[in-house]
Amino acid sequence: MGIRLIAMDLDGTLLNSDKLISPYTMEVLHKVQALGVKTTIATGRNFLSAEYFGQLIGANAPIICCNGGMVQDIGATRPLFARYLSADVVRRLLSLCHERNWYAQWYIGNDILAEDFRPEYFQVYRTVQNFKVREVGADFLSYTENVLQCVVRDARGRIGEIVEELTRHFTPREICPQQNTSFSVDLTPPEVNKALGLRALAESLDIRPSEVMACGDADNDLAMLEYAGTSVVPANGLPQAKALASCLTDSCDEDGIAKAIQQLVSAV
Repeated sequence: MGIRLIAMDLDGTLLNSDKLISPYTMEVLHKVQALGVKTTIATGRNFLSAEYFGQLIGANAPIICCNGGMVQDIGATRPLFARYLSADVVRRLLSLCHERNWYAQWYIGNDILAEDFRPEYFQVYRTVQNFKVREVGADFLSYTENVLQCVVRDARGRIGEIVEELTRHFTPREICPQQNTSFSVDLTPPEVNKALGLRALAESLDIRPSEVMACGDADNDLAMLEYAGTSVVPANGLPQAKALASCLTDSCDEDGIAKAIQQLVSAV
């Protein structure tokens, strides 16, 4: 059979550099949905942000967020699938961040939590309506249960050093660093990646890996690019992602994903 499910990363993939979805891409997605193909988001962002873009494109399958740590339908209050960090690990992690003055945010359900809100660290969310951060102040250790993901940010580009120190304090069985840029790193439960969430979603829909198209550009997309029968990477993608691509397409600023869908899904 052909492609029955399309899972798309947001930043650097579906979204252009202005963090928007072009009218042309929206048109192509609506056409493929009319053919009965399931479309969804697969992102490192939290559910609030992922759901917003899912609503924009009319996603007709549950959303994959937190780097595969949660799969939840739009409008739902409970996840179809979820993996959480150990509360003890979160307590130790947040304490270390506070001690080192590293800026940390973490996700519980639909909420983004932080000791305090610093707008300069959240520019990636600038096109999300109703975006907010829940400030918890010095009481941050009261919010360590059911944490899906932590993100550590540093405006001075020292994330590499921070990750090195984190690996001295935490084992791979406690946290998994991914989506590592020079300014931020996502910290997920061990063995969580987008392939895990995508597999849970596909199996719930009775869709085989060979019937899945995964679209992504970064290090946190590699596992799902390997999982899917069709893997699409835009021209702006990392070399590691391009090495896994069955289809290389134009950049995120040139509607690359929409063009790939038109090429690979018949009748679009």
